[in-house]
Amino acid sequence: MTCDYATIVEATKKILSEYSFPLTLRQIYYRLVANGMIPNKRSAYNSLSKWLVKAREDAAIDDTRIEDRSRSVIAHVNAYESPDDFVSAAKDWFHNLGSEYYADLWETQAFHVEVWVEKDALSQVIARVAGPFRVTVCPSRGYSSYSYIKRVAVDERLSAVDKPIVLLDFRDHDPSGLQMTEDLQTRFDRYADDLEIEVKRIALTIDQVKKHSLIPNPTKRVDSRSAKYVAQYGDQCWELDAIPPDELQKLVTSAIKQHIDPSRWNAALEREQKDQAALKKRFANVELNI
Repeated sequence: MTCDYATIVEATKKILSEYSFPLTLRQIYYRLVANGMIPNKRSAYNSLSKWLVKAREDAAIDDTRIEDRSRSVIAHVNAYESPDDFVSAAKDWFHNLGSEYYADLWETQAFHVEVWVEKDALSQVIARVAGPFRVTVCPSRGYSSYSYIKRVAVDERLSAVDKPIVLLDFRDHDPSGLQMTEDLQTRFDRYADDLEIEVKRIALTIDQVKKHSLIPNPTKRVDSRSAKYVAQYGDQCWELDAIPPDELQKLVTSAIKQHIDPSRWNAALEREQKDQAALKKRFANVELNI
């Protein structure tokens, strides 16, 4: 690495301060590479990982500002101090239940929209901007399995949709990443031929790579799809993680908005707000005898 520990810590703190949400180690790595602070090498990534562990252990960096989104936790049930404590919590929950009402803002829209992303680690960054639009985010973690597409997507969710479905797809720009979008469309055509499903690749594209001067990686020759890819794009490929998180969010927001009729959306949102206000009042005034 070209910088010492203290310099990297300060550079990392500056990067983290530019975002209102936590970043992953890989996102920080790409920002440091783009800034010329460290080389784009596996050894540099490993060294950065060790340094940022030390920085968090020493409280030099706020450990809540760096996330590991690749590992989930299976939680146990919530516990209560006593039955009375549970009843009190239940009453509070009931009286505030009106604020939990949300209308289907997409009911009056021409399309059903979802965001599909190759990497689970980026799903939370995307969900932060897709959430306000009530759009489902589907991390596929590489090639999607039969169960994930057919059972979870088609059978449990999309089969109930009675309008054109648009899946906004976000993947690496590499031999497999490009083919994943094609594969997704082929398999939806096969598993749901009675539904109108279009898979739209939003990122990464070669134009986005050039626009943001993204850091490249060497193309893996062991990938059976590499020959075709190299012939068209050369011996370099790019990860979705390399795009600045705020730019990624802008791409998501823009792609979603392109499928929204603003007047219908605003009318539905206004109705929802009125219904929420009425429900809040209705639930708050209920006397519970338990």
